[in-house]
Amino acid sequence: MLRFPQREDVRLQRAPLAEVICQVRFPPILRIASEQPAAFQERVRERFPQLAVEQGVVVHMEPLGTMPPSAKPEPRIFRFKSPDGNTGVSLQLNFYALSTISYTHWRDFLELLRLVNQAACEVYDIPYAVRVGLRYINHLTLENTGANNVAELWEILRPELTMLLRGDCWDEPLEMLNNLLLAGGENERLTLRSGFRSGEKPVFLLDFDHFSEGNIALEDLLTLCQRYHDVIYNAFRWCIQEEKLAVFAPIPVDEEE
Repeated sequence: MLRFPQREDVRLQRAPLAEVICQVRFPPILRIASEQPAAFQERVRERFPQLAVEQGVVVHMEPLGTMPPSAKPEPRIFRFKSPDGNTGVSLQLNFYALSTISYTHWRDFLELLRLVNQAACEVYDIPYAVRVGLRYINHLTLENTGANNVAELWEILRPELTMLLRGDCWDEPLEMLNNLLLAGGENERLTLRSGFRSGEKPVFLLDFDHFSEGNIALEDLLTLCQRYHDVIYNAFRWCIQEEKLAVFAPIPVDEEE
């Protein structure tokens, strides 16, 4: 079970978030792949007026070269984006996803998720989800932490996350990536990826992916994602040394909009 200490949700003026994503997978609906999603677009177009359609190709090659390469088109992905292009909805025959690279506050993201989920369920009568995941990707850099060097950047984090970078046999590690899978509630998992890349602009990765698999009722989606958000936030706060939270410029409650 997960036992991260409970923390009050504090908005950060210099939050290290690079992207937030919620993906809902469901049994394939061929109608999404075979027709234009006009009805879905009308329900989300006010918030996501831009539209792009993508279709990739999978190339298969025989290991011994006994057969010529074959190409098979992948199902189309419809991408609806906000006017600034920073927030978008992706729709394919077996999933929809909401993502943003300009995250403001959880309540704003949750309202958009409510809109998208309602549109998808009304138009396509989705019976249930088979996987629901909420992911927060953080990039801690010298710029958004105010650190002067890599050593100061590491000091912002718990020692458990940086101990492999501090080996006695090396001075300047170039890259590290750890993947920790944790059991949550029933059928729930939390993946905590942490990593480091040196270079001209060093970055430390904190990537949280909370998800469930099984037959998941979509009327419970917002409650489920609220719980995921709370766990992820508490996990993020656990990763950051308590006295170092100030580097992200917390916003006092009385100054929030």
